[in-house]
Amino acid sequence: MSKFHPKGIGTLGIFFLIVIIGSLAAACSPQIQTQGLETEVASTLQEIEPTSTQTPRATRTPTQTPLGSPDNPITMGFILKPEETAAIEAAEDVAFLFSDLTGYQVESLFYPDFSSYAVTAQNNEIHLLWLNPIQYLYLNGQDAADAIVMTNHLGVYAYGVQFLANVQRGFTVYYDPQTNESTGTPVQALQQFAGTRPCFINDESIPGYYVPLGLLANASTPTLEPIFTYGYSPIVRALYIQGLCDFGAAYALTGDARSASDVIQELPDVMERVIVIWQSEGIIPNIGLSANPGLPENITFQLEEGILNISDSPEGLSLLSTALNYEVEALKGISDSFYNPLREAIAPLELNLAVITQP
Repeated sequence: MSKFHPKGIGTLGIFFLIVIIGSLAAACSPQIQTQGLETEVASTLQEIEPTSTQTPRATRTPTQTPLGSPDNPITMGFILKPEETAAIEAAEDVAFLFSDLTGYQVESLFYPDFSSYAVTAQNNEIHLLWLNPIQYLYLNGQDAADAIVMTNHLGVYAYGVQFLANVQRGFTVYYDPQTNESTGTPVQALQQFAGTRPCFINDESIPGYYVPLGLLANASTPTLEPIFTYGYSPIVRALYIQGLCDFGAAYALTGDARSASDVIQELPDVMERVIVIWQSEGIIPNIGLSANPGLPENITFQLEEGILNISDSPEGLSLLSTALNYEVEALKGISDSFYNPLREAIAPLELNLAVITQP
């Protein structure tokens, strides 16, 4: 006869033994509560339930959509308010045309002011940016923009400034109106303004304040506190009648402030009375297109080629002019060095670009 070994019963045997004993006890004493027994049985069942050894299912790592595809378009930023519907529609058409020329999906993004535009650019969420020169200098300094294309506006890619005065003031002229070029250095021409009072437009104008003020500083020429006229025509009128300021500054190469229709009509001899003392070369870039420095070099090159091809189409230039609210006659490729003359002109002013670019 085989011997009984308690260890040989096993967990399952214990379970059935508990069930049998419980049944007999219940039959003999129906008044005894079975709640404790049921709890014990449930505990035993839990103990005999096999532990799961299933390996967790690995999660799939999403594949990054290529830049320039419909799900990950290249973005082109514009500073336009919601009510500028014609410009917004034109900007969307520019993006469509750009997509067709490059093979990349391009999407236009719109911002109501430079403040929101700049934050998004610094977060690397705008790949292509249209910027005026001061805006560019700021974002370039933040590693958020690198120049690739410049617009031609009124026949030039960069314009200059001219210093005007009444002929009776007796300043020495360093400008030849026949060739529209200056004949002397900035130091020679500008130092004669030392201790005199200028007329400027306002303290936010690039050609009517920052650049002439910087050129005077570079020529070591201190002047009296300026008079702000808030317009070019008032500068010309003030110099014509004299007594308010000794010289004034205006834009150059894209036109002549003295030839404005209202000025010519009121002051027929203004061109003889108010003369150009000296004029700079084109040192202020027009509105330009920049790329985010984080873009792959090959994509940046293809985008530059694509935008330059727009200039081959009169329709493309018209759309771009409407989108920028700025007449664009042509486009050309540039690099960051195109902005160096402007940097040098305003360097002595030590401008806080973060402040002056805000609305």
